This record gives sequence, structure tokens and C-alpha cells, in this order.
Amino acid sequence: MWPPIRSWRMSAVAALLITAVLALGCGADTTSQPERTLDARVALREAVTELLALETAAFTLEHISGSTALIPGFLEMFKVSGVVEIPDRFELTVEAESIQPRSFVEVRVVTIDDLAYMTDIISGKWLEVEPESLPFTFANFARTLAEIIEAVDSPAVVGTERIGDVETNQIRGQIMSEDLGGLVPRAADGLEVSLDLWLEQSTNMLQQVLISGRVIATDEPDTVRKLTLDDINLPVEISAPKLGR
Repeated sequence: MWPPIRSWRMSAVAALLITAVLALGCGADTTSQPERTLDARVALREAVTELLALETAAFTLEHISGSTALIPGFLEMFKVSGVVEIPDRFELTVEAESIQPRSFVEVRVVTIDDLAYMTDIISGKWLEVEPESLPFTFANFARTLAEIIEAVDSPAVVGTERIGDVETNQIRGQIMSEDLGGLVPRAADGLEVSLDLWLEQSTNMLQQVLISGRVIATDEPDTVRKLTLDDINLPVEISAPKLGR
């Protein structure tokens, strides 16, 4: 017996639909596009360019593990944070701890061109000091970071990460301790340090750095420092403090 006309029509429609789907599938470009491979060295070169164009930034340099001896045997630093106006203006706060007696110490520093000011450790009052007497400096901050990046050896992309609202690529490499001297006071010579850098994916602007290992001769082997940049190229106002207050 012949199948009912309605059933035959439904089978024909189904066949046409299947044929159309197959035709679309055959006509579509199903070739997978290879993912763009990030060249770590190129990314770092672009990061240097971005840093050399930097005008202002907020920053934090802190210890995840260990501390930095500002005054050996007396004062250990755990965190420094502030703002910089390139090339030679910065305002920062140092969080440290004295050894004997063991107590928390906060020191503020301002530099404007060739002038430097620091709060007294005991009284907290502002004093004018010689720039050379400061235990650290963030003058030429952008150039310092650019030179650190240029000194990175064997860089490789190890992943991606979202830092705040910024999507970043993480690059890992090695650097010698003496190449960190512009950032870490009294950096020793000849120590190999692991460096992780997080660069914004769209611009390769530096967002964060993790410094793992001994940089100063007195550092513990597991010492880890983290530098974070924020508020990049936003307006800042750095003015001289009132002395004696």
C-alpha cells in the first residue's frame, strides 16, 4: 500500500530541512583560527615604551614575606605607598618597625625637584633634609621601572589574570639583584631573583610586579616583595609640607 499523502509530505519537508542544514554546514568556514601567541619580549618592549610616557601614578611596594632593613639593626620597612609625578616629585608613607624597642613607625616623605622633606621618627614633625640622606628615592620612577624590565632575562608568558578592573598577561623571568637597586635600597650584587610582571592586555602598561628571592644580602631566602601601580596618569597634587608641624 502507498503511504498516506500527509505522511509523505512530512517526510519530504524533513528531508529538505536536513539537506538545507547540511548545505549550510558545508558552506560555512569551519576552519579554526589559530590563537594569537603573545611574544613576551615584544610585550616587555611595549611596556617600556608605556612607562617612559608615564606622567603620574599611585604605587604600593609591600612585603608579602620578609622585610627591608632601612637602618640595619634598627628599622625594618614592610610597606611604602604614595604618588609620583614624573620625573622628580613624589609623596609617600613608609610603614616600618623599630627593632629595639619593638614598635610601629610611620615616616612620610615629600620631594619636589631638589628639595626633600621627611617627618621625624620620634616627634612626627616635618623636617627639611638633604635628598641624599633619604634611605630610598622614587625620583625618575618610570625610568627605574623601565630599566628593570629591560634587564629581565628569559621572559615567558605564564598566564592571564584580572587585577581590579584590568585584564592582564602574566610574564615571568629572571633578573639580577643589582638591577633592582633603583627600587630596593642597598640591593646586593650577584643574586638571581625571580620576577613576575602583570601587563595590561590592551596596552602592555605595567600593573604589578612580584619580586621573589633575596635582593639584599640580609634578606631571607623566601622574601617576596610586591609592587602595584594604580591611578595611572591621573592628576596629582604634591606640595611642600609646613616645617615643624
